[in-house]
Amino acid sequence: MADIDLTRPHDLGLDGARRAADAVAERLRREYGVTAEWEGDSIRLDGRGVRGRLDAQPTAVRVTASLGLAARPFRRALRREIERELDAFAPSAPPPTP
Repeated sequence: MADIDLTRPHDLGLDGARRAADAVAERLRREYGVTAEWEGDSIRLDGRGVRGRLDAQPTAVRVTASLGLAARPFRRALRREIERELDAFAPSAPPPTP
């Protein structure tokens, strides 16, 4: 079970979602030393005390992360930081109407 599980709708399309995910992954690499590797339309993230995925989808982006014991006390702060990143690269869009 993931300690963090966020889904954000967007209107970027799959290519735009992949570009946004790549930009977020690059920032995580640069600032936090996280390794990030594409697997299909997902990026696998591994870092100190954090393991997760960033899934690029045509109408949404989903971030899931499992935290090690040392990182768990910072879960809320990490969640807020992820939400800020998603807002910067994939602003919220209303869910598609059926």
